[in-house]
Amino acid sequence: MVEYVVVFLVLLGVSIAFFLLYQHVMKKNKREESSLYVQALVDLLNGDDVGAFAKLRQVVAEDSNNIDAYLRLGKILREHGKPDRALQVHRDLTLRNMLTSAEKAAVLRQLAEDYIALNDMDMAEAAVKELIALAPQNHWAYKKLVSILKSTGKYDDAYDAAVQLLKIEGVKSKKPLAVYKFLKGKELYRKREYHKARVLFKEALGLDPGYVEAYLAIGDSYHDEERFEDAVNFWKKLIEAVPNQGHRVIGRLKKTLFTLGRYGELTDICEKILHFDAKNLEARLTLAEFHEKKGEIERAREILEQVIEDSPQSIKAIIELIRIYLDKGDRKKINNLFRHLEQRSEQQLLNSKEQEPNTSVVSAS
Repeated sequence: MVEYVVVFLVLLGVSIAFFLLYQHVMKKNKREESSLYVQALVDLLNGDDVGAFAKLRQVVAEDSNNIDAYLRLGKILREHGKPDRALQVHRDLTLRNMLTSAEKAAVLRQLAEDYIALNDMDMAEAAVKELIALAPQNHWAYKKLVSILKSTGKYDDAYDAAVQLLKIEGVKSKKPLAVYKFLKGKELYRKREYHKARVLFKEALGLDPGYVEAYLAIGDSYHDEERFEDAVNFWKKLIEAVPNQGHRVIGRLKKTLFTLGRYGELTDICEKILHFDAKNLEARLTLAEFHEKKGEIERAREILEQVIEDSPQSIKAIIELIRIYLDKGDRKKINNLFRHLEQRSEQQLLNSKEQEPNTSVVSAS
């Protein structure tokens, strides 16, 4: 009986010793693995993707349950031009049954990025939508979905996704939604469905009354239908709504008013723009051109000289003023103009040098 007890105690002691040794070895391996994983993260922070990749491969070889390590491995592959291999790494993770919701979301996010890198936008959209189903308030997912839908021309869906994104962000303004109505309108405009396009352009203006491109596009659509009066009226609305962008319709108005035989209205339009933006270059040049065509050369010259004083880089103003001087045979003024421009250029160069930081002391030290 005593012998059995002794044998039992010996076996028990050996078992305990083996267990403690096993636990010690496992803890040591875990510590080493954990240390290696931390080192990999440090490498990533330091921009050493190669070092991080080698360490992460070792980590997953020793612990296949380290999902984050797999995700980071795939991301490195994608960012180094191997999205197909990244996709394989990330897609394999979807086969696992024990992933938490957070891990599933992280995998879907990387899958979406992989598909985008592979230009498979349908699969990218599907991955993002699955992520949204899993995490309905995920800001990244909605932002990415909007981007994907916009890039693929699904503007109605992009609009709906953008509405949800604004709710998540707590943004009450509807201005960011105007772009999707506008883009859908441009699609119809290119198909020459002008009326349908205008409906959407006007919806864009309803969302953002200062949407310059929508004003331009509505006027352009009227112009393409040869409804010149309507085109002019809408371009004028742009000047009233966004005065500092009024110069963008001057070229359109010049041609169309000339077609209508109402070129004289251009002066009032330019004056209106200058009332809000006194140094608007396009409006001032157009006024000078108008006065020159009317034979009011001195008025044109005054405007051009003032333009060059304010904007010496305006080649168009310089050429027009030189032409006026040549027509008058006033070579002295041409010479004076060039001297003036040279002096301005030299002064600007001097000012720029004075504004440069003095690094001589730092260099000397």
